[in-house]
This record gives sequence, C-alpha cells and structure tokens, in this order.
Amino acid sequence: MAMATASSVVISRFVKLDELASGGCGVVYRARDRRSGEIVAMKCIRSYRDDCGELVDRSDFDREVAAMEACRGHPYIVQPRAHGRCDDGEAVLVMEFVGPTLRQVLRRERGGRTRRSELEVRVAMWQLLSGAKRMHDAGFIHRDLKPDNVLVDARGNLKICDLGLTQSTASPPPYSNPIGTRWYCAPEILLGSTDYDERVDAWSLGCIMAELLARKPLFRGSSDREQLGEIVDVLGVNDIKRWRGYKGQRLLGGCGPDSFLRGFFPSPADARMLHRPPLSEAGFEVLSGLLTCNPEKRMTVAQALQHRWFKEADSASLRHRR
Repeated sequence: MAMATASSVVISRFVKLDELASGGCGVVYRARDRRSGEIVAMKCIRSYRDDCGELVDRSDFDREVAAMEACRGHPYIVQPRAHGRCDDGEAVLVMEFVGPTLRQVLRRERGGRTRRSELEVRVAMWQLLSGAKRMHDAGFIHRDLKPDNVLVDARGNLKICDLGLTQSTASPPPYSNPIGTRWYCAPEILLGSTDYDERVDAWSLGCIMAELLARKPLFRGSSDREQLGEIVDVLGVNDIKRWRGYKGQRLLGGCGPDSFLRGFFPSPADARMLHRPPLSEAGFEVLSGLLTCNPEKRMTVAQALQHRWFKEADSASLRHRR
C-alpha cells in the first residue's frame, strides 16, 4: 500500500474510535479505515510554538516515518499505513493495529504462578532480535527498546514499535545522549558516551530477555548513577573498566570484579533449589553475551541470531512463528 502524503486525505480516510494512550507529545487512537474497514492505530503528534511564534515539532516524525518505511514488510516491526501533517502542525502517523504492549502482558503474567518456559522466551527473543537486525541492516538504531515499545498480537507474536528515537547510522557519531529509558540503557549511554552504535539495542534486548525470564526488570535504578551501580553489582566492574571509552568514572554499588549473573538465572538442575528462573547453558550464553558491559565485546543481534541456542530449538516452533 502506498503511503498517503496529503494530510487531508489521511484525516478524512480514518475514523477515530477511542483513545489507546497519551503522552507529552501526542495521543494514539484506535481508528477505522473507511476504505477497507481495517482497524488501525492512529498516532497524532502535537507541535508547539516557540518564543518567536514559530511552530516546532515535538517529535522526530520524519525520522520515524523513514525508519518504518525502511523496515516495511518485516513481520516483527509494526507496519505503516499512512501519514501526513495538518495545517496546525499536528502530524499523523497511521499504523497497523496490533494489540497490547509487552509491558501490559508482563504485568498480567506477574500475578500468575507459571513462568514463561525457556522455549517461549527463545521464540520471543528470536522475533525481537530479527526485528532489530532488520533495523540495523537498514541503517537505524532504535535506541529505546523496552517492553513498552513492543506490541503483542493475538497469536502472541511480538512487534517492535515507536521508532521515534531512531538514529540513522548514515551519519557518523557523535549521537545524542541521553537517550532511551534508564532501566534498559546500555552502560556506555549511562556513562555519557556519544560514540555508540547498534549494540546499545543489543543491551536493551538482553534486559528484555532477563525480564521475560524473571517477570520483573533486572536493573531498576532511580538515577543514572544508581542504575549503573545496579548493573555493576550484578555484572562486576572488570568488564566495563576494560572498555576503551571508560574514563575512570566512579562506580556505585558493591563493585565486585566478576559477574554474578548466572546466580540470577541458574541451570535447570539448580533452579528449583535456588527458586530462580532456569536457563540452559546455551540460553545463558546469549543472555550474558547481550548483557556485556563492554560494548566492544558485546554480542550483536546478528551474532545472537546465529547462536546455537536458536539452532538447538525445535525448528518448527520457531519457523511457524516467523
């Protein structure tokens, strides 16, 4: 379907039904396409006027549209339907309607007794890693991967959404910082780096993997310094101190030298005794590879997808979901 560019066409084509979410930059509605009857999500992004009366966008609308177009057709990235700008400066982006966010699903699951199986986590991570790889291959870093920016469809498949903070890698660093959401930010972002790459997304996906297994975020700092302290409490300080970009900043936390991550996600043989979520050796290799503090040694999403954890999986269980 070709993208619509005339704002009047976009607005008249879709009928707003109800509000799905709202924030500082706009509102997302559930809407209906008058032509096809399809139910869609309609993101209306507000603008504001500066002190000189000039209209200023409150989001990187054009960048989000460009990233979505570059990823058109991928099954694990939300697909665009139409977009346009109104005379008052409001921008409208229409996308496929998917379902609740992964955050909402995890909150519902938290009250249950049964954890996701490792196979279920493996399928979910295959989808998220595949979507992120498509973005990286197209020359974009998402920069804000988190459960709130992942949607879950009726079959349980995951789709990456909210590409408003994407960074094109067509231009070299420096890139903006701070970016993203603290609990899912890579250590180099927390340390102020502007010379980062797509491996910041790999870290965020490692945080999501840990949350899928444990049903709660692994690192929950209330400030950047506290967040970094929680990270080194679990992963140790040796790795981040070997990063060439580390400038000797003081690190909060216990500051042990080595990682204790395996204790949080023990082998299936030890998990019942420790009352922790079990994780196979292959699965732990992926998790620890993604959650490597030193970005120069961190596993990329492409490397993760080639890991034996996915090759050892029931191939049919992955294939039918792709």
